Amino acid sequence: MKLKQFFIEYFSMNRMQQSGTMVLIVLIIVVALLPRIVARYNANRNQPDFARFDSIMANYEPLANEPDSRQADTKIADTIFTFDPNTATYDDFLSMGLSERISANIVKYRNSGGKFRTPNDFARIYGINDSIYSRLKPYISIAANSQNYTKQSTKKKYADNKRQEKYDRIVYEPKELLIVELNSADSAQLVALRGIGKVLAHRIIAYREMLGGFYSVEQLREIKSLPPETYANLYTQFTIDTSRISKINLNNFQYKQLSRHPYMPVAQLNSITNYKRLMGNFRSVSDLLKYKLVDTLTYEKISPYLEVK
Repeated sequence: MKLKQFFIEYFSMNRMQQSGTMVLIVLIIVVALLPRIVARYNANRNQPDFARFDSIMANYEPLANEPDSRQADTKIADTIFTFDPNTATYDDFLSMGLSERISANIVKYRNSGGKFRTPNDFARIYGINDSIYSRLKPYISIAANSQNYTKQSTKKKYADNKRQEKYDRIVYEPKELLIVELNSADSAQLVALRGIGKVLAHRIIAYREMLGGFYSVEQLREIKSLPPETYANLYTQFTIDTSRISKINLNNFQYKQLSRHPYMPVAQLNSITNYKRLMGNFRSVSDLLKYKLVDTLTYEKISPYLEVK
């Protein structure tokens, strides 16, 4: 009995001592489990919860209006119409499915004084192969006054057989052209080109600064004040140095900086901003397409101006 009483007296604690003991036990357990808790937290942090992100981003996901390539081909074929190659515009040729270079060659040939007398003359333009010609031939309609003019000119100017043969070949040999690099050209260099005045040169430079540089000559067509005929005449006189493009770092950009870019819709910019806020930095520019932050058309236009560092 004395031994039992000894243990009771030795280990007995008042309420304050009991509370202190419980707190101490809890602290010991927390300290023991803390390394495991921290390790699991870091593991989850390095592996983002994309399911949670997708549910949040559902409200921001852009609607993708991506044209089907087969539909695009059908649409081009359906737009062929009856045309006179002596009067049709540069945009008319494009709408019928001809490339920019071929359309420009036709306009340049006409500007140099060339005339189309028969449909076969159209086939001799550089770039028009048998397949293209056979598709367009049924739609070629040359005005009678053009044919009469040509016949009279032929009798008057080309009596000699050799000169007649040279005329029939419709050989267009352009003079040496002034070549201008679009991303470094100043106003004076642009004005030196035929068809570009000071106002148009200023607008080209202003649009170049808005974009951050050109990656394609075709982007000039986005300048509304640039006449299609001028573009067609100058298409082959421009080159592009893409190394001069000013790029935006996706992992370190200001919202206003990217919102001012002509190719970045606000809704899709919100998707990018929310992704970065929730998920952290991008690994590559292609993440925009991978996680459906932008549609394919927007990606193709904006990606040359983006980078990841």
